[in-house]
Formats: sequence, structure tokens, C-alpha cells
Amino acid sequence: MFGGTGEGFVRFKLFGVPVGIDWSFLIVPLFASAAGWRIALTWTAVIFVSVLLHELGHALAMRVFGFAPRVSIYALGGLTFWPEGARPTVKQSFVVSGAGPSVSISLGVLSLIVAALAPASPALDEIVRQSIWINLVWGGINLLPIMPLDGGNLLDAGATIVTGTPRPRWVGAVSIVTGLAVIGGAALIKQPFLGLIGVFAILRGWERWKDKRPDFDQALQQAVALGWSGNREGAETILLMLKQAAVTDEQRARVAQELAWVHLMNGKAEAAAEQVRALPPGWQVAPELKARLLATQDDIDGVIATLLPEVTNGKLAVTAAPLLASALLAQSRLQEVEAVATLMLANAKTRDDAAGRAAADLCARLFHAGAPEPSLRLSEFLWKKFSRGEDAYNAACSLVKLGRADDAMRWLTEAVRVGMPKLREALTGDDDLAPLRERPDFEALLARAQ
Repeated sequence: MFGGTGEGFVRFKLFGVPVGIDWSFLIVPLFASAAGWRIALTWTAVIFVSVLLHELGHALAMRVFGFAPRVSIYALGGLTFWPEGARPTVKQSFVVSGAGPSVSISLGVLSLIVAALAPASPALDEIVRQSIWINLVWGGINLLPIMPLDGGNLLDAGATIVTGTPRPRWVGAVSIVTGLAVIGGAALIKQPFLGLIGVFAILRGWERWKDKRPDFDQALQQAVALGWSGNREGAETILLMLKQAAVTDEQRARVAQELAWVHLMNGKAEAAAEQVRALPPGWQVAPELKARLLATQDDIDGVIATLLPEVTNGKLAVTAAPLLASALLAQSRLQEVEAVATLMLANAKTRDDAAGRAAADLCARLFHAGAPEPSLRLSEFLWKKFSRGEDAYNAACSLVKLGRADDAMRWLTEAVRVGMPKLREALTGDDDLAPLRERPDFEALLARAQ
């Protein structure tokens, strides 16, 4: 087991780890003295060595992760303490929880081998028998999925690793059910101490079950939805709460990224950059977030270098498409803008979904940037996919720019046939169609437009 702080009346260091023996440990030889002092002293020595090595397993695992642990031995076993202020990751906690039981099982297996191979000796047989009992039998009990034993800590950390968020109610429920089973088993074999462990399991499990912390993923999704709907103050409030509740590097990183987004929406570029700098080492920043931060610094080349590979691998976010297009247009890289729009259009299910709107927006940007040919191709693609009057109309505008009046009239005829909002106003007032208004067929088309 491992926990918070601890001292002892005897103190020493082993492998650089401070060890303290609590006064309560003196109860162990007294408790076993009924069997005779020789057996009591042997029992005490085996317990001490087994518990000490078990806790050193925890402690040395902490040392591997750069922490400075401390060990305490007391009447009911031992504790290994994290240093004050330590913030281990959930994966580190999982490894540390498993390190102690691994040592105990190894000692138990070694004792079995000694029992099978060593010459018969009453003293050695007693030591081996007690070691098997302590390290395998009680070591196995220690691995039961109940709080506060190592098995419960492994379950707690493991559930967080697998699901990506703490699951206190899951852990509490398992601890309660297992505790009831332990009490039942203890009654059958008449082992009251084992029943006491079951009682502790139920009490600690109930504490975890009552944990009312909100589901991390749901709360984060709520914050994101609030932010994108315009309620940035509400989003920031939730995110700051989640920042305190986060227990894994992944959770901290996700919260930091969403806080960066909220700051960007509020025009606080430096605050957003600070959140990004606080991400755990090696964490990959979302390309769109990185690009938008670069855009606040007018780093057009950086925006393109960040987002263009996303087009190649087919992962460009729809919301990032206009940003990339603006950067490419600033460098007159029109073919690449068309490629981005084509990708958006290929992913669009309707013209009014996010991808469809992004494609239509890029089509218009190309037209106003003086690139009617790629704009025409995109308008034709949009028309082929959705058959909307707006796309036929836009194709006609591009054709007028290209000097192809007859083709433009054919596309305007399609726009009139299927209809579009404010069609007559566009036909009579849009300067892009001015070269067509002297044509007799345009007058006839205008008469048909509703």
C-alpha cells in the first residue's frame, strides 16, 4: 500500500529510501507469543522482511519516476508515501501500485522453490512455510479489487487509463461487492480478521461510490459546446474547474487546449499561447489551434506549413479551411486553394453542412481574388453534387468573367429553373452580370424569374 506521510521510532535508510518502524509493530511478536517465543520471533522476522521488501517495491518504482518516497512499517503491514506535493500520472500510479505485489509474489514463488529443493530443516521449514503464507496467501488477498489494498489502487488507476477519465463509482461498486464476498468467505472459514478487511472494503468503497465528481468527458464536451455557441464565460468556468479535477496528462492537455481556444475566441492570443506552452512534454498541439496562434503573429508561412499537410492526409478540419485558404490566397497559390475546396466538397453531405459551406465560401473567395476558372470548376462541382440555384448562378458569374456569355446564359437558365433566394434582385443588380443585360434572351429570362 502507499499513501501520504509517516514516521517511526526506528529510522534507517535502505537503497536510499528512508524507512521508519512504527511503535505499533511491537504488537506483532506479542500477538504471536502464544505459540512460543521462538516461533513468534521467526514470524515477526518473516513479516518484517516480507513487508519491507513489498514496500521497497513500491518505493523503488517511485524512485524510477523521479520521486523521493518514504516507507513506514506498522502493525497491520506497511505504507509507502509519495513526497509532499507529488503529482504522479495515473500510469505512474498504476506501475507503483503493481510493483509491491510483484515483489511479494516473487518472494512467495522463491519460497516454494526453496521448499521443494532445500534439505529438510525444522528452522528453515518454519521460515519457508511462513513466507509462503505471508507472500502468496496474504499477497493474493492484497490483490483483491478492494480499497484501500493494492488491488483496489490497481483497479482505480486501470479504470482511468482504459476509459480516459476517473471512474470512482465503478471502483466503489466493485470494492463494496468484493467486500461483501470477503465477509461471506471469512464467516465460512471462521477468520474474523479477514472479515474485518471486508468491512474496510465496504466502507472505503462507499466513500468512492459517493464521489459526485462529474464525468470528465461530458463536462469537457459541455464546455466546448458553450464556447462555440458564444458563451465563452460559461465555457471558461467549466474548464477551470476541470483543470483542478484533471488527474492524467491527457486530461490536463485536453483542458489546456480548450482553454487556449476560449482565449483565442476572446482575442487573448498571449493567454492562449501560455496554455499551449503548459501542455505536457511531447503532446501534439491540434494543427488548427497552432495555425490560429501563428496567424495572430501574421506568420503566413507558418500557417501554411502547419495546415497544408492536413490536406494531404485528408485530416484538415472544416473550420481550418478558410484560414488556410486566406494564407494561400495571400501568396497567390490559387491551385492549392482549389484543392482545399475540393477536399471540403468531397466530404460534404449537403451544401448547408460545415464542409459544404466551406467549399462554397472558398469558391467565392477564388472568384473575388480574380480566379474565375477554378471558381467555375468548383461551382460546377457544387451544382453536380447538390443542384442548387446558387451554384448555377455562381458558375454563370465566372463564365461572364471568362467572356463566355452564351455558356453563362445557359447556367442562368438553370438557376431560374430550380430557383434561389432573391433571384430577381441578383439578376437586376449584380454588376458581375452587367455584360449580359443588353441581350434579348436575358430580358426573356428575367421575365421568367420569380
